[in-house]
Amino acid sequence: MTRALAARSLELLGPLDGSVAVVGHRPRRLAAAIGAHVPIAAGEAAAAAVVTFLGAGAAPAERQALMALLGRRLPAGAPVVLVDHNQPRTRWGRVLGIAALALRGLGPARARYPVARELAALGLRVERLRLVCGERIQLVAARWGRGTAPEGVELVVPTGSK
Repeated sequence: MTRALAARSLELLGPLDGSVAVVGHRPRRLAAAIGAHVPIAAGEAAAAAVVTFLGAGAAPAERQALMALLGRRLPAGAPVVLVDHNQPRTRWGRVLGIAALALRGLGPARARYPVARELAALGLRVERLRLVCGERIQLVAARWGRGTAPEGVELVVPTGSK
């Protein structure tokens, strides 16, 4: 699954001229999978970023602090992909999602965290929301831009989903 998330993240980032910062909750496996295709930024400035909060019960203040630190490393217009939990729309999908969260010690509300709204409030221009893994994981593609407002967001739902 990590390689698939890395591939989808790179697809959403688009063509890159430089390294990618991979940060968040336990980013090592995702960074290794992404690093097989593009250089990983090790603490320095980066051309793009992938942020993961999978398995994290991070409070909004912690998430926003991490994003603020990341913003200092990225140029204006830099692409960012945030990987996080999502609540599936189907009943069985929700049951499986709740079970997966419970195994990580997280409550069902964790899947309803408003990721795209949070990014927009932090000044990122949200461009696309992609749901993967039976809609249990969301990848939010955005561009870092100070003072930008969100425009039309493209929701990509897997085929076969309702």
